[in-house]
Amino acid sequence: MQYQNFRGADLKEALSAVKATLGPNALIEGTRQISNGRGGGLGHSYVEVTAAPPAGLKWPYANREAAAVETPLRRREPRGQSAFGRGAKPTPSLIRDPSEIERELGMLRQMLNELNESRPPKERALTELHAAGIEGALARELANGATKVARRGREALRLWLNGRIKERLTVTPPMLTDTTPRMIACVGPTGVGKTTTLAKLAARARLDHGRSVGVISLDTFRVGAVEQWQRYASLMGIPFQIASDRATFQRAMADMPADLVLVDTAGRSVHGTAWPLAGCLREISDRKVNVMLVLPAWLRASDVTRVLEMYDDPLPTDLVVTKLDETYQVGGILHAALPNQLPFAYLCNGPRVPEDILDASVDGVLDAVFPSEA
Repeated sequence: MQYQNFRGADLKEALSAVKATLGPNALIEGTRQISNGRGGGLGHSYVEVTAAPPAGLKWPYANREAAAVETPLRRREPRGQSAFGRGAKPTPSLIRDPSEIERELGMLRQMLNELNESRPPKERALTELHAAGIEGALARELANGATKVARRGREALRLWLNGRIKERLTVTPPMLTDTTPRMIACVGPTGVGKTTTLAKLAARARLDHGRSVGVISLDTFRVGAVEQWQRYASLMGIPFQIASDRATFQRAMADMPADLVLVDTAGRSVHGTAWPLAGCLREISDRKVNVMLVLPAWLRASDVTRVLEMYDDPLPTDLVVTKLDETYQVGGILHAALPNQLPFAYLCNGPRVPEDILDASVDGVLDAVFPSEA
């Protein structure tokens, strides 16, 4: 499929050029505002729409080698002049009426919806999944069987996809209310929120459920990590120990009087580097052990796969999703959960300790992946 670029002074003019050349059922790949980067009277901008004829639609859509096609732009008067002559007052050409912008966006949304409805049913299902961040083999697997239901409209398709995902989702039973002695270790890349997640769990377990809680940190690499835990432990009145290897971890465990022990770890960036957690956990036999993989909600599918390869010993038992307040596209995390049958334990939607954490539920995960549309 050959994609072409159509330009106009505004979105309406560019779309008119698309319809005139390719017809009303053209496939719109995207739009963008292009400027020459200059200000004042030398400034100039236009709208570019990338489109292709509807016939022979393939997946994925774009062809980077397509030749550009430019349409003549509507003549703009120089700043400070108008059609009535040089003496006219300058007009603020860069300031646009919000209602005009909203009309153009509405027209574009309507055109995209019409084009989407004209696609083959399975490709409509793939479009919904890709928009949510679900890609590759998992998207194709979830879209299997969508042909009949897609013909009943987009809402029916979204409900069907929700059901396909729901039947494979699992969640971890609440851990903080279970009084069985337990160790919870958080693993994951640097900066994903491991320390904050454990602080939330410590506060909830100690303050809301009255449990005895202790913390052991294996993160001796990140600047300020120990000091941060010392402040948390002081505020919550819980014991805190530092360990750097198997031997110091065993001593910290022997001195830890708590029935719920939380273990913080350093992030990993290179597969195969020294990783003391696996050896430490092999010594634990007197309590349940949960190894929670912490991933940010905005992580893409390909990055999720790479992270899972780094954390294979010990294997994660649960999944924690953080930073839900920072993205609208959450589906990448399903690439960790569904192929590996990894249950969701907690959903974190902000940095506040301990408010911004929820016990994971199937409906909560689905609402994050496919949010309701107004």
